[in-house]
Amino acid sequence: MPLVGFEHLGNIARIILARPDAGNAINAALIADLSAAVDAARAVEPRSILVTAEGANFSLGGDLKHLLAAGNDVAAELGRMACDFHATQLRLIGIGVPIIAATRGNVIGGGFGLALSSDYLLCSENARFSTGYSRLGLSSDAGVSYFLTRALGVRRTRTLLTDARFISADEAVMLGIADRMVSDDRLDAAALDLARELAEGPTAAYAAIRRLTDAAPTNVLATQLNEETHEIVALAGREDVRAALSAPLTRTKPVFSR
Repeated sequence: MPLVGFEHLGNIARIILARPDAGNAINAALIADLSAAVDAARAVEPRSILVTAEGANFSLGGDLKHLLAAGNDVAAELGRMACDFHATQLRLIGIGVPIIAATRGNVIGGGFGLALSSDYLLCSENARFSTGYSRLGLSSDAGVSYFLTRALGVRRTRTLLTDARFISADEAVMLGIADRMVSDDRLDAAALDLARELAEGPTAAYAAIRRLTDAAPTNVLATQLNEETHEIVALAGREDVRAALSAPLTRTKPVFSR
């Protein structure tokens, strides 16, 4: 059985971490299966992607037993895993449709990075988040330093990476790490509802919004304004967008092809 499952639910692609007995800890085999699931998602051309996990924990992060089995080659193995995981993350984000992560239980290390790769991070009331790395004498991978710095700023991210403390679901929402907290029994349904809602929306606009907000922290104002002009003009040239402009006047619901 693959350690990461895939389901095609109409216009939604669902990627499922499926190693619950090990807390969905990340080893080389799981990364390979995650890569295959991302390729499967890309192939069906979804309008939204839902990332979930089986069991009580979204992910405990790196599989320490796997790393210890590498012995003196642990650095090389960790390097291979990080490169493969990062390439998979970039392909996932590069599909260009909204990504929703549904998290419960422990969300640590690389699992935290995978969840942060999403556009919408939902968590159950029992979720708790930690960078985790410094407890093992490590820094970060899986984009954790990138995503957290953009969400929280440099100083707070440095603190969370340094002390590796656990953050409750309530605090994660308050800090802006998670977007919404729901009861544990509602998490899966709430995430699927959101995936369906986004899949019916203007996904081309959502992709443009992500490109603009990713670029904003490093762009000067003039560059950002130019990029805004480019994106909005490109979208306005779409037939479905031109039709949507009349929707408020005709009191109809716009329909987007992408």
